[in-house]
Amino acid sequence: MVDASQPNARRPLTLTARAIAPAALLLAAAAGMLPGCSDSAPAKPRAVDPIVRDIPAVLRGTIGSETSLRGIEPILVAGYGVVVGLNGTGGGPYPEAIASTMERELSRGGIGRGGVLTEGPLAGKSPRQVLADPNVAVVIVEGVVSAGAPKEARFDVRVRSLPGSAATSLEGGTLWTTELRLGPVTPFGSMRTRKLGEAKGPLFINPFSAPGSTDGGRKDLARVLSGGVVTDAMPLEITLDNPSHPRAASIQMAINSRFPAGPGDDGQTARARSANAVTVRVPRAWVEKPGEFLKLLENIRIDSAFPEEFAKRYAEELSKQPVLAEELHWCLRAIGKPAAPFVRGLYDSAELIPRWAAVRVGAAIADPAVSPHLISIAKGEGGEPVSMRAEAAQMLGRIPADARLGLIARELASKGQLEVRAAAYEAMAERGDPSIQRIIAGTGNNRFAIDVVPATEPLLYAIQSDRPRIVIFGNDLTLVPGSQSEVWNGRLLVAADRAVDVNSSEPSRKPVRLMYRDWRSDRATQGRAEASVRDFIRFLAQKPTPENPEPGLGLTYSEVVGVLYQLQNQRSIAAGFSTEEDRLAASITVASTKNYVEPRPESEADRERIEKERDAMAKNQTVPAPGTPAAAPGSEPTEPRFVPIVPKPKKD
Repeated sequence: MVDASQPNARRPLTLTARAIAPAALLLAAAAGMLPGCSDSAPAKPRAVDPIVRDIPAVLRGTIGSETSLRGIEPILVAGYGVVVGLNGTGGGPYPEAIASTMERELSRGGIGRGGVLTEGPLAGKSPRQVLADPNVAVVIVEGVVSAGAPKEARFDVRVRSLPGSAATSLEGGTLWTTELRLGPVTPFGSMRTRKLGEAKGPLFINPFSAPGSTDGGRKDLARVLSGGVVTDAMPLEITLDNPSHPRAASIQMAINSRFPAGPGDDGQTARARSANAVTVRVPRAWVEKPGEFLKLLENIRIDSAFPEEFAKRYAEELSKQPVLAEELHWCLRAIGKPAAPFVRGLYDSAELIPRWAAVRVGAAIADPAVSPHLISIAKGEGGEPVSMRAEAAQMLGRIPADARLGLIARELASKGQLEVRAAAYEAMAERGDPSIQRIIAGTGNNRFAIDVVPATEPLLYAIQSDRPRIVIFGNDLTLVPGSQSEVWNGRLLVAADRAVDVNSSEPSRKPVRLMYRDWRSDRATQGRAEASVRDFIRFLAQKPTPENPEPGLGLTYSEVVGVLYQLQNQRSIAAGFSTEEDRLAASITVASTKNYVEPRPESEADRERIEKERDAMAKNQTVPAPGTPAAAPGSEPTEPRFVPIVPKPKKD
């Protein structure tokens, strides 16, 4: 044994602290450790304070209070299309990039000798000849898709002439199938964005001007009612403020409990994809009410246990804090049926704001006890404003089990302010009221509905969105006997006789005589029609065919609306006239405010792909020409933006 106390004694073969220090430092550096002694404690993770929003305590615990919804803005879609069937008002010339690409895409769509068009003026023509035809025009097609809209959801589209082209009017045209992609149209050769839909159908022109004329309205601007269809759904995404797998799972469970999958739905409504993201698809039952669905979604409680307790608390706060009435009303609606017993006490509140909020909740959840209070507001018995009365009138369709509401809807539709009458008609239609007589007018693509509603005050109401409809308030509305009208500078003459001449050699003579000169062919047609406005409209729209030789003028829906407006203006129809508010132009303007449309990744893999594409774009970035619209990040370069999927024409 060695005595370590002796100065010359040999020590065992061990590393001293001095000898081990350099090696330890190297190992620590290689392992990413902080410099120091070999027995230093590892760095502790830094604590992150959770995000807590500054909102009233009563509104906490809802999905909207802990998350952000992405993709709730209206989505602009657009593409280049082809309109056919014009009356020599189309044609180019077009920029070479557009012309050559459109020719190639028309060829791919089957246009040309031996192609899909086997009859008609374009049969056998080459793609170049089709584009050069004065009855054809290249157009820009635009629409707005509701947030989260599922596949096959319908929407209106706007069609306008290509800037710089020779097209002067789109009157009488039909849009061939056009691809609609995310964001505004961009020059050929730029970045291609994701395809979201398609559009096709007959064009609807401003009806308050003469066909073929250039005054009184723009003829290079049209729309296709319900002409767009979603082909690729864009789910909404809920992003958690504080990522948590259990919380994301709770959000998924709460949404699917409130909105279970129904017929036609593509799986569950919500799906938790990660600790900080939940994707949501709008159920098919809510396609026509996307705004209402989003508000309910935001106000669903994440912890769905004890809904009655929260309904009671919300109802109490509604009375105490009227300033939160709108938010609390949505919270109660999100709870659903369990909220009914707690809002009933507010139906007859002396304060208008909490009373109106409670009545809206009761109508939305179909509480039978709300009926007398809903009726009182719809009638304006408490001096409620017209806008509130109209909303209450439309809610009359929410409780189909209460027959009284159907009778009240008929009463409100019969006379009074236009807003209330139109809303009452919508409630009647939602209830399937048998007193509404529906007739289908027109042939082929030019088909629309005529709804006749019992009324004491006659009114004509034209729908300019969704499904084309003309609503006649009044069962016995007729053209004024003895009246004469001149429409479109004499192209249409209408004379309503005072009585049928029983001594005439024409026993089937009708009391209304017409002379119409077609602005397309300049061919004159004379005919007779019934004095009933309903039958008169059918005559205007009917196009005689071998299958249905019933006489008529074959006018388009927009032309029929224009005729009715002119006859009413010249007092040949003793009724009011109104049209639905034009919302399409406003929605396109709102959706076009962004410089580019951000693609929304549906999964983590999509996010990684988009980030890689952004990096690649940044490395190869080029300066765009002045005025060139920005392309969507994550998109792909391509030439064509339009693929004409042209079906074989069908006979009427």
